[in-house]
Amino acid sequence: MERHSCGLLAAWGTAWLAGRVPYDAVIDAVVGSASHRVRGLPGHPQPVPLGWLLTAAREHGERRLLAVLPAPGDPRGLPGPGAFTAAALHTGAAVRGATLGVVPETIDAEVLWTAFEVEAPPSAAAEPVPVSEADEQLQLAVRMAADALTRLDVASWRPDLASLRAPERGPRLRMPPGHDQRALGLLDRARRLAEILDLAFADAPGGAVTSGEAGARDAALRPLAAAVRHALAAAYNASRR
Repeated sequence: MERHSCGLLAAWGTAWLAGRVPYDAVIDAVVGSASHRVRGLPGHPQPVPLGWLLTAAREHGERRLLAVLPAPGDPRGLPGPGAFTAAALHTGAAVRGATLGVVPETIDAEVLWTAFEVEAPPSAAAEPVPVSEADEQLQLAVRMAADALTRLDVASWRPDLASLRAPERGPRLRMPPGHDQRALGLLDRARRLAEILDLAFADAPGGAVTSGEAGARDAALRPLAAAVRHALAAAYNASRR
């Protein structure tokens, strides 16, 4: 849920900062029927509605917001050491601008975002991966993972992993006007692959599956998981400024 919320906030927030969509459209797309609040915004000692983050971003001179989906050992998209980076790595999902960042946490039915100053200026390594590059990397990672799982005969005890090569399409997300069309297709595939991987990593070994077999499966899937995260971030961040 957090990575999806971050992606929508980055895409629709950037479109709003560029003047391409109205404020209410951002709130409808990101919040929907859920409750979203932000704590830690400068000048606001108590949590405030998520929409106030957009105003704060504009006041800070932000021109775009970026979804960041890091993991331990893979801080791609993060600006450098600091409280924001530590929180983003812990959660695995965040949104950042040049000076302001937010990290979500789902508590019961509410998404609570914590705002941080981005301590270090963004570097070249923090720039989004182009959609074409992320797409190519994902296709390669899928082939390599599928081949490795075939050798391990994983499909005999995790049949859902057999769908890696051709994952089912889910309902297409409503993204802001001007969003890169190739990114929409990439987003569909990456989201479905992310769902498959979430199930696979959450599945504890049992029955005839040994811990060694499960470890070999996880090792085969980790490079794909990284490619999926990079693809999701690239697709969400493809909103035209």
